Amino acid sequence: MHALTDDRAPNTDLVLTGPEALDHDGIATVRTRAGGRPVVHRLLTTEELRALLASGAPPDFAALLAGLDPAVVQGTEDRTTDTIERGTGRPPFGR
Repeated sequence: MHALTDDRAPNTDLVLTGPEALDHDGIATVRTRAGGRPVVHRLLTTEELRALLASGAPPDFAALLAGLDPAVVQGTEDRTTDTIERGTGRPPFGR
């Protein structure tokens, strides 16, 4: 699979995940271990996130992204996929 380099798009969503589903705190823990420096997840309100995003993105796009976060926090993206292994023949890093 050469989804990023082929002339034609694969005509499907390619959801790339690691070997386990992680919440925001879990990601911070992994990043701390990998980088050797503390990484902390701080849960922002939707309004705080919208304001932060609006400092570098158009306001409508910032509002859209901020509105997605509560669903992610509640687990809508808690999943793993086999996309990396199907595409490369190897399991994702960490397995």
